Amino acid sequence: MVDIEKTVMAIEEKKRWEKREEEILEELERVRDKRKKLKKEAKKLKEQIRKCKDSLVSMQKDKRRTSESSIDLIEEIKRM
Repeated sequence: MVDIEKTVMAIEEKKRWEKREEEILEELERVRDKRKKLKKEAKKLKEQIRKCKDSLVSMQKDKRRTSESSIDLIEEIKRM
């Protein structure tokens, strides 16, 4: 009789662990999906940052050119 009870308990314990394993695998799949989504978002953000950085550099170059042109114009006016 004791062996039957132990066997039933072992079977129940095995079922609980199988259920827990299934839950863990489902959670792992959700985490992997989320990770994949976040990687895509990070890639998009990096691209946007790169574009903004390029725009900023371009604006700074234009500003320098404008400043240099203004200085050249002022020097010309002084010479007159």
